[in-house]
Amino acid sequence: MPSNLQSRILHLPASTPSDTSPLSADVYAIRGETVWWIFDVGASDETADFINNLPCDGVAPGTAPLKKNIIISHFHRDHFFNLSRVHFDNLFVGRETFRHCDESIRARRGTQVVESPLQFEDGLQIRIEPIPSSHAKGSLILTVGDAIAFLGDSTYPTVNHRGPDFYNVQLLYQQIQFLRACPTQFYYMSHRRFVPREKESVLQILESYYSKRQPNKNQIEVEL
Repeated sequence: MPSNLQSRILHLPASTPSDTSPLSADVYAIRGETVWWIFDVGASDETADFINNLPCDGVAPGTAPLKKNIIISHFHRDHFFNLSRVHFDNLFVGRETFRHCDESIRARRGTQVVESPLQFEDGLQIRIEPIPSSHAKGSLILTVGDAIAFLGDSTYPTVNHRGPDFYNVQLLYQQIQFLRACPTQFYYMSHRRFVPREKESVLQILESYYSKRQPNKNQIEVEL
């Protein structure tokens, strides 16, 4: 990844649940020329403070303060709970996440449901788009140029609290094809160390799961 891009990314790592704090996903903030592009908002007090305290001084003297645009990867609590606790200008969510938002968020002028790719130029090429996912319906990813993509939990299986986790065969196939066509060569995945994963290594894992599909079964059980 280009070093000048790395320097534009701030990251607050995911945290595990404790007596004083809930499970909270990784949060990334990418500084453009006019906007902080924030991927997920977590669920902890620390994460809300991180987002609210991002420096918003203009890039050059006399320029307008940076806005804050938030992209929510999916509707699970550890990724989107803090929405009502953070300050932002625009919000991008999938249809299912929008359904889980409270009325005040849904009614906000800057809230947008993403059902097809959106592209922005902000000193960086920003792309927000849906990705097929077994983990959560309506998942979104954030891509910065051709360098990196933030995947959230989209490549993970459905969490099954009453048995083995599993992938939907059709969705897994669609996801593999989607990622194969994506020009981005490095991925950041939530609940992992802040280290980009090479595209081929992620695809190899997904393809290994897909190879375990069985005739007349629409699920592939996995043990992680």
